[in-house]
Formats: sequence, C-alpha cells, structure tokens
Amino acid sequence: MLPVIWALFAVLAVGGFLMIAAYWLDVQDRTDLSVRGRMGWSAAVVVFPLAIPLYAVVGGGGWPPFLRAASIVPLLAVALFLGFVFGAFS
Repeated sequence: MLPVIWALFAVLAVGGFLMIAAYWLDVQDRTDLSVRGRMGWSAAVVVFPLAIPLYAVVGGGGWPPFLRAASIVPLLAVALFLGFVFGAFS
C-alpha cells in the first residue's frame, strides 16, 4: 500500500505546485482588487494549504468548479507529507 500512497503524494505535490502558480497568477491578474488586496492575497501564499481553498470559495474571481475542487490538492499533499513524517503509513 505504501507505493500507492507515495505515488499519490507525488501526483498531489506536483498538482499542489500548479495550484500555487494558478492562485498567484489569478490574484495578480485581477483588476477588481486593490493593490493592498492583491498584496494581501499574495502574502497569503505562505499559508497556501488554507489560503488557496479560501480564495477559491470566498474571494476567488469566479473559478470554475473543477478549479474549486482542485484547490484542496495542496492541503491533501501537505496532509500526506505530514503522515509520512509522523509515521502514519507503513
């Protein structure tokens, strides 16, 4: 089972990096946000597992349903990483 979890983690980690890029580019491209708003959402990338789903649901610029669902990918990748760190999988 461990190889399956590792493969899932690898796919989610790559998808997470793509979601971080999509999030940051979307924030920078929005003209309806003030400069301060763009800076705030950009700084929130530090807590990306929480900021990306929050942005997609609450503050997003009309993300399609697929991207809203994919916004939890970084959170899942971090959860799997922490599972590996603390020995939840063997």
